[in-house]
Amino acid sequence: MIAMRNLLIPALLAATVPGATAAVWTASDNTVSAIPDGSSSGLARSLVINAGSETIISVEVGLNLSATSGGTAFLGDLYVYVTNGTDVAVLANRPGRRAGFPAGYSDNQIVTVTFSPVAGSDFHDYRLTETGSHNTALSGPLTGLWQADGRFTDPATVLDTDARTNGLGVFTGDAATGTWSLFAADLSSGATHQINSWSLTITAIPEPGTTALAALALAGMARRRRPDKQ
Repeated sequence: MIAMRNLLIPALLAATVPGATAAVWTASDNTVSAIPDGSSSGLARSLVINAGSETIISVEVGLNLSATSGGTAFLGDLYVYVTNGTDVAVLANRPGRRAGFPAGYSDNQIVTVTFSPVAGSDFHDYRLTETGSHNTALSGPLTGLWQADGRFTDPATVLDTDARTNGLGVFTGDAATGTWSLFAADLSSGATHQINSWSLTITAIPEPGTTALAALALAGMARRRRPDKQ
């Protein structure tokens, strides 16, 4: 289901495109799907956004994961990204994987998080935020707002020190309309995750050129309706 609500455009954009308003487009998928265990083939789920000619200001992604029913899972196994077919934002790339700890974090917890470009903490090192230590396991579900991992690196070699080049900011300026895909892979065998749901929240504005032309047209109409000065 897709919904849209109007918001005030940020001041800078409003100054650039007078009269333009930002819109928020949301879409969600609640289909429960198991992620193939120990396989790079992974699982892909898609959502379609129909936002006309709107251009992206920001993107947020909601994600709910858990172990499959009656099973266990390890969050450090996961590689998850979202793409619009043009750009790729890496949400999770083997969380906790660092020098000396190639398996990443072993937490077996439900994940109900939102990845946001304005969040404060890096998802790759979520234990540091939640427990204060890489070595202290979670005691409950992982929730809240997080920055996307952003490490566009081979999951077999990724480390916490790798550059974070592919966060959600890669979508800024792209077209909002299109097919958006979430890809998730469990890269170590022995425990299985499932995607319970995922969602997109896209804030966008009309293309500047389109809005400017509309503004000029309205201005022209106003001039035609005003009596000529004598």
